[in-house]
Amino acid sequence: MKFESDRTYRAIFLSDVHYLLDKKIKFHRHQDLFRLLDYFRKNNIRFKKVILAGDIIENWFFSATRKYRRKQKRFDKLFDRLDAIAARKGKRIYIVGNHDTTSFTMQLPDDIHNYLDKRGWSVREEYSNGDYVVVHGHQGQYNKISWAFHIAMVRFFHWLAVIIPNLFYVAEDFYNRHLNRMDPVTTEQKLEYYRRLSHVSHQRDRVLISGHTHDFLCIPEMKIINTGDWVKSGTFVVLKGNKFYGLRMEGRKKFTTEFKLTIV
Repeated sequence: MKFESDRTYRAIFLSDVHYLLDKKIKFHRHQDLFRLLDYFRKNNIRFKKVILAGDIIENWFFSATRKYRRKQKRFDKLFDRLDAIAARKGKRIYIVGNHDTTSFTMQLPDDIHNYLDKRGWSVREEYSNGDYVVVHGHQGQYNKISWAFHIAMVRFFHWLAVIIPNLFYVAEDFYNRHLNRMDPVTTEQKLEYYRRLSHVSHQRDRVLISGHTHDFLCIPEMKIINTGDWVKSGTFVVLKGNKFYGLRMEGRKKFTTEFKLTIV
C-alpha cells in the first residue's frame, strides 16, 4: 500500500507501544513510531478513526501515574502526534490493555484517564461497529480470578521496587519466567487463543482486531488481525475503503504490506 499526501483514510489501528519503557528494561521502537506519525502529519495524511488497541502506556514495570505527574511533557510528545493525524471531527479511541493498568477492575489510573478525556479521547474496553470489533486481546487469556492474581503480583513487585529498587529486576524476571508464560506459541495454541477471544468479544461475522501477543498476523478464514507492536515489529493496520492493510515500517518513508483483508 502506498500512502497519498492530502488524503484521509478510514482508520488506523496500532497497539503495544509500552510507552515510557526504558530501553535498559526492554528494547523498543518508540522513536520509529514518532517518525511514522510525523510523516503522516507533514504529508497531511489523516484518519477518520485513530484506534489504539491497548498497552499504549507501560504501567506494570513502574507507576505510569508517577511518571505523568513528574513529566507530563513526555505524554504530550506522544499524544500531540496522535491527535495531529486524526481527521477533523474524527474519532480517537483508547482501548485499555492489561499493561495500561494495575487496577483489579481494568480501569486506567485517574490522572491518565482525565488527561485523555480532556484531549477528547474515548477510553473503553472495546470498540465495535457493523464491520469490525477491536479489543486488546488479554480477554482471551485472563478470567477475573487469574487477572486478580496477576495484578496482585504486579503490585507486589511495585512495592519491592520502592523498598529495594534492584530487587525489582529479579522479581520481574521470575514473574516472566514462571507466572507469565501464557502467550500462544504453536499454531494450535494460537488458533485456540483466537477462538476463545472470538467468543468473549462476540465477533460473529465481523473482523476481530487485537494486539496483546505482539504477533503481527492475519488469519483470513477466521477474520482475525493482530496489530503487532512498537517494541520489536514496528507494525500497524490501516483501513482503506473496504480493505485492511497490515503494514510494517522498514524505514523513514518505507512501508511493506504484509497482508490484506477485505470486508465482505
